[in-house]
Amino acid sequence: MREGLRLSFLNVDVELKTPQGQNELGDLRREKPPKKPALLNILSDERDKKDEEQTNEEMMLDSIGCTSNVVLINKDLKKIFVANAGDSRCVMGKNGEAVEMSIDHKPESQTEIDRITKSGSTITEGRVDGNLNLTRSLGDLKYKQREHLKPEEQAITANPDTYEFDLVKGIDFILMGCDGIWEKKSNEDAV
Repeated sequence: MREGLRLSFLNVDVELKTPQGQNELGDLRREKPPKKPALLNILSDERDKKDEEQTNEEMMLDSIGCTSNVVLINKDLKKIFVANAGDSRCVMGKNGEAVEMSIDHKPESQTEIDRITKSGSTITEGRVDGNLNLTRSLGDLKYKQREHLKPEEQAITANPDTYEFDLVKGIDFILMGCDGIWEKKSNEDAV
């Protein structure tokens, strides 16, 4: 199960690179065009706007990404499987206590620092190549273009950490959330 979850995360990036995946990313991009401050529109002449839009259009599809945190409960095996890529997190409430089920992927972790620097990228002000403040995601293909590296070795990777827990009595709930929650609340506070 854990390996199946891991491969499914990596396959998302494979699919995003196909023509169909690129079309779907383009559709997403067109649904929510980026908002520019009004002042920039006023100060830019038409040529600058055209150049900027063309450059942005080329880069936009490779800049779309998201974290992913998946929980799979298998009652037959009496197991809970977790896969996490990014700074989303899940925590189990068990007998009133917090049980960590995943660990955030941030540029402060030595494991992440080692992979990022080995790939040829840098961490500047807590951000990979000065941009992303997470180290794993689905998409964000512009960080995954070094052909001599495996997907797991890229500066940003979709390769999740996977975990396994016993499905036992006393589990009250599983709480899943993105970084916005975890920047404000500890696991214990959230539970």
